[in-house]
Amino acid sequence: MSEDIYDEVTSLQSLELDRGERVEMIVDFYQDLDAVRNDEVMINTKRQQELQHTDFCICVYLYTEKRLLILQIHILTKERDELLRNNTNLLNEINQCQKKPRSLSEERGQLIHETEECKKWLTEQDQRSDNFEWIYYNFSCYYISSEWRNWSDSRRDCEQRGADLVIINNKEEQEFLKKATGASNFWIGLRKEGWAWKWIDGTTLTLSFWMDKYPISSSHYCALTSVSGWSHYSCDYAQYSWICERRILQ
Repeated sequence: MSEDIYDEVTSLQSLELDRGERVEMIVDFYQDLDAVRNDEVMINTKRQQELQHTDFCICVYLYTEKRLLILQIHILTKERDELLRNNTNLLNEINQCQKKPRSLSEERGQLIHETEECKKWLTEQDQRSDNFEWIYYNFSCYYISSEWRNWSDSRRDCEQRGADLVIINNKEEQEFLKKATGASNFWIGLRKEGWAWKWIDGTTLTLSFWMDKYPISSSHYCALTSVSGWSHYSCDYAQYSWICERRILQ
């Protein structure tokens, strides 16, 4: 009987042991299941983040490509406009070249006409005077007076002759007048107005041939030319001759 009791106790102990193991196995199973679920959540979260990052990169790429495309369109538009302008300028130049032979012909005809008019005018002047004093140089006719007058009366005489007091534009013209006039002093179309020397056409003096430095004088002074260069004196002084100029080509 004691053996039966021992067997029953042993059986109960074995039953209790099996039940505990089963409980531990069930606990381990649910723990593993929770771990799997957590891993799945982490994996899904990571995938979602990767997809969001990928979408963002695609958006940035598309935006950048769009900006580059707009920039290229802008550059091409400017190049097209520049080509159109160049073509327009080229067409204008072609038209000008086509018209140029006619313009040159017209200028030549005008030059011939002016030259003939100048010859006719010089002939008339020659017939009016026993001592012809007009000379020609570089499309201008010059009258070298032999009388003495003040600056204003000298200019008045030039105007009566269809001319005006000479305006000296360059060194070559100055050298020509030096040879033509000799050692005397002659009034020219230059006078002091305020603080500036001005020609009779209203332009301010820029190129000069003064014998000395730029003269500082009152506003009632006028300029003279001679072989030595320019000098200045009171415009009222009536002891100088004068030079008139008539331009052939105005």
